[in-house]
Amino acid sequence: MTQTYDTVVVGGGIIAAAAGQHLTAAGYRTLLVERDDYGSGTSSKTSRLQHCGLGYLSAASGSIAAFLTRPRSAIECFRLMHRAMRGRAEFVHTAPERVKPVTFIVPLTRENAIPRWKAQLAFRLMAASDGGKVALDLRILSQREAQAHPALQGMAGLEDIRGAMTFTEYQYQWPERIVVDTVMKARAIGMEALNHTAVSGLVREGDLWRVTLAAPERSRDVLTRAVVNCAGVWVDEITALAGAPHIRKNIGEKGTNIVLRLPESLQGIGFETVTAAGAPFYLIPWGDLHYVGPWDSASDGRPEGFRANEAEIAAILDQLGRLFPGLGLRREDVLYSWAGVRPRSLARDGVGSAPTVREHDLTEEGLSNIFTFTGGLLMTHRDAGRRLTRAVSRRLKPSGPKRPLEPAPRPVEDIDHVTEASVAHAILHEQARTLSDILRRRLSVGWEPDLGLRHAESAARLAAPHLGWTPDETAAQIARFIEETVTEFGLKASPP
Repeated sequence: MTQTYDTVVVGGGIIAAAAGQHLTAAGYRTLLVERDDYGSGTSSKTSRLQHCGLGYLSAASGSIAAFLTRPRSAIECFRLMHRAMRGRAEFVHTAPERVKPVTFIVPLTRENAIPRWKAQLAFRLMAASDGGKVALDLRILSQREAQAHPALQGMAGLEDIRGAMTFTEYQYQWPERIVVDTVMKARAIGMEALNHTAVSGLVREGDLWRVTLAAPERSRDVLTRAVVNCAGVWVDEITALAGAPHIRKNIGEKGTNIVLRLPESLQGIGFETVTAAGAPFYLIPWGDLHYVGPWDSASDGRPEGFRANEAEIAAILDQLGRLFPGLGLRREDVLYSWAGVRPRSLARDGVGSAPTVREHDLTEEGLSNIFTFTGGLLMTHRDAGRRLTRAVSRRLKPSGPKRPLEPAPRPVEDIDHVTEASVAHAILHEQARTLSDILRRRLSVGWEPDLGLRHAESAARLAAPHLGWTPDETAAQIARFIEETVTEFGLKASPP
């Protein structure tokens, strides 16, 4: 008998996971399906900052003339800042084990210097957005204090600096694990979830949608009252499966970062400025390392878009050299890199992107009870889950009772080491099916400086009995993990 659900959530990134969790808590019988592994796409290539939204406020608070010519864009930027601050407070309080505070410094140069009162006003607006729940710790440095700050030594134009600002941001060090955590919480309250399962068909049958699911083991169909499309940069592909290729809501924008070892004076300190073109540019602590970027470029969302190319790496090094000419960094200093394609809401002109986060009810466009989300951000994923649940509730009532959004925490095995117990837990309780699933998204060792290469053989050996791998299949998993690490991240180090 074909199973029937209230909602099928398509996608396995953070927005899909949050949608599944909130829908299940609201009483909807929900199935989440992801064609790869949870958190393996865009969510794994984020900025890794639960940032306060200062960049949005800067974009919104330009000249009065700019505001008058584009008031809608400015208002949306204020809304994004407000959501960022609320999401920041919610995340820090509900998942303190997944975030840590990082001090950021913003040099105030001749180009971006602002009066002290304006900086204080901006931070008061941000603090008001979350009711002061998580401190921003703003400190405004004088010219002399800025010139003496260890993190600014060697910076170009230091002699002409007007001052600096320091404040606290929060970093989520491991976005993949946050996605897995969210999916597992949703499963604990009743959601069904399938990874390594693609949606290959979507057909309307009366009041329901027939969804064809393709997995390595077998293909099957399920029925659902509603489809919640959270497939990131691929949302339009899912809409096309439903017979509406003309409905486009998303555009992909690529961002690239490189990872380096910077001088000890910058250890643990974040640095924020803008490029000559006015785009944000960060140096962000990453353990003993820093990742630097992003460098924005066009992308069509294909898998290749998740890889940094040499032109993008050179552009980041050039920008870094302009900021800190004394560092003398070269291509061989880049330890590895990553790139991600950010899903962005398509602008009304159908060409560019819009600075907005949107849920789309496609019923009025001919796709009854299909909902799409665009512009989603990890730092505001709970807000996205609530918004999508409200959108569905305006069309459908849940078939079951409400459940607790945050279930009682379950014991989790040691996720920082490769052990027999931690590998077994990843497979038996968290649906890991490949070596990458285990090392990159269930255990933290995939983000050690060698990106988990030294653990590949031991983890594969421990996983083999649980997944039924033959010696040849185990060797293939190891080879695939090494190839993925080298290809996706440009890591030059060879496994020991």
